[in-house]
Amino acid sequence: MVILAAVKFNFWVAFAAASSMIIGAAYTLWMYKRVIFGDVANHHVAELKDINKREFAILGVLAICTLWMGLYPQPFTEVMHASVNDLLRHVAVSKIQ
Repeated sequence: MVILAAVKFNFWVAFAAASSMIIGAAYTLWMYKRVIFGDVANHHVAELKDINKREFAILGVLAICTLWMGLYPQPFTEVMHASVNDLLRHVAVSKIQ
């Protein structure tokens, strides 16, 4: 949505933003491949153990909470509802008198 709005402002700004986003994604995938699937160069890193069941359970709970917040954000946005309405009323009042 930001890039579409940037196209309305200036095509070349939007082109630079979209290009940098694509180059950033490509670099991230390249880096991920090297870090995750590359050889372990440090013997201290090779000696590290994988996560245990307790750590996996905690990460699972955090992942479920994150997905829940993304799929059903109303309880989190409802907390801000009153203050956002007050802010909108305050902004809508003209400062010129």
